[in-house]
Amino acid sequence: MPKVFSLEFKVRDYELDLFGVVNNAAYLNYLEHARHEFLHGIGIDPAEIAVAGRALALSKINVHYQSPLRSREHFRVEATIGELRGARVAIDQRIVSQPEGRPVLRARAVAVFLDERGRPLRISEPHRAALLPYLVDP
Repeated sequence: MPKVFSLEFKVRDYELDLFGVVNNAAYLNYLEHARHEFLHGIGIDPAEIAVAGRALALSKINVHYQSPLRSREHFRVEATIGELRGARVAIDQRIVSQPEGRPVLRARAVAVFLDERGRPLRISEPHRAALLPYLVDP
């Protein structure tokens, strides 16, 4: 069984749209924050990569909205690795309401390691080793 990263959140009123549900763009912030916390938690620091003149860049994200969140609702963002190949890593994420566990959203974010010239760079062995325990289907 792969490991699953999990991070708890609570909806803030300023994240709501005119219909009283979380604005679709706010979900992208939740997902990005959870990805960064996940990477930091396993020892991959995007800021350190940038200092070295390289990058871990988001190349695409696919989001499937399932049900809305509302004001002050608690929820959890989970992350696993869906694909680990060459220079890219696909991070599969889902948001579930708490405590009932209602599916809210699922997403796949694809990030690419880039060298100093902005070209794809094979994932280093230390980074691969840190990501591997979260890989769903090796």
